[in-house]
Amino acid sequence: MELKKSQIGKPHGSLGRMAPLLVMALVIAGLVYLFLNPEPFINLMKYAQATSRGKTMEQANAEASASASASAAASAIGELKTPDDYLNLMKVNASTLSDTNKKILNVFSDELDKITKAKEKETVDSNSEVALIFQPLAQAKTDEDLEKIRNAAMQLKQTSEDAVGVFQAVQGELSKRLVDIGVAEPLNTQVAEAFAKQGNLPDDLKSAQNTSKLADTTVDYVDFLKESKNAWTRKADGTLSFHNKEAVTKAQQLGKAFSDAAVEAGFQLK
Repeated sequence: MELKKSQIGKPHGSLGRMAPLLVMALVIAGLVYLFLNPEPFINLMKYAQATSRGKTMEQANAEASASASASAAASAIGELKTPDDYLNLMKVNASTLSDTNKKILNVFSDELDKITKAKEKETVDSNSEVALIFQPLAQAKTDEDLEKIRNAAMQLKQTSEDAVGVFQAVQGELSKRLVDIGVAEPLNTQVAEAFAKQGNLPDDLKSAQNTSKLADTTVDYVDFLKESKNAWTRKADGTLSFHNKEAVTKAQQLGKAFSDAAVEAGFQLK
């Protein structure tokens, strides 16, 4: 049986009439599948986008994850209402912040840098100066020996007082700078207090004050030894022997004050 020329290329029979319906059913099924399970299509689009940017899928996914985390953190902060809201700025990618919040973050960074440098200098210098006090003090016999120890104690005093000055000023400076940016009172003071507490600033201040006290007790003890040099001698084992009761009592008082101050400042006497 031959088809007429007008029938060539046209569907014929029951199968031919069903062909358009089958194609439509397949299209609908495909759309339903993508609706219910869009991940393959999305991944394909991501791959095409990553390739066009010259990146691998892993690189593109890592960038997207970092961006999402930063956006989520920034959204979580929202409007700054509490001290914790302000401190949370230090946990956020700075590029996601508004200009005002970037200024606040810069203020925090400046104060943290100031605290860190003060702590590092105090630690290094104090350890060196204390070393010039402890061992020589157990061996000092002459006025010259005692003067060297006294000089080291005065240097220790200056080091610790410099640190005290920095630590004491942080809250006030931070509070003032926040006001200049536009943070209203008393929230600026509350933020400064929370900042100091989170950074253990009260402990740092106390430690520096204790070191200053150690320097004072060292000077007192050395001055006493210099003033009463005719009332004592150093024995072979390094201990001091005083020739009268009054000198013994005074030496014990000053020695205890020195030892207690050393412990409070975190230095171990040997």
